[in-house]
Amino acid sequence: MKEIIFDFDRIGTEADFYKTAVTQLALPDFFGNNLDALYDVLTGAIELPVAIRFVNLSLGQLEKFDEIIAVFEDAAVTLEEAFSFEYYLKKP
Repeated sequence: MKEIIFDFDRIGTEADFYKTAVTQLALPDFFGNNLDALYDVLTGAIELPVAIRFVNLSLGQLEKFDEIIAVFEDAAVTLEEAFSFEYYLKKP
């Protein structure tokens, strides 16, 4: 299973996140940088199986990116064993 890591020490804004996602997930040029488009590509356009980890999230980022995290969690439920998603908070 391919593993993809999003390091939130390097992601501060949603624009940063989407830029990283395009690179890390090899998203198509037409990707729309929004939550609906994110769900669509996670469940229909990326190579599976895949394990995705968000690391070094601060508590502020956990709140700031909660909708994006929810999209990844929804994709994990939909795709079951083919898609794994976990996130880890930054150690104090």
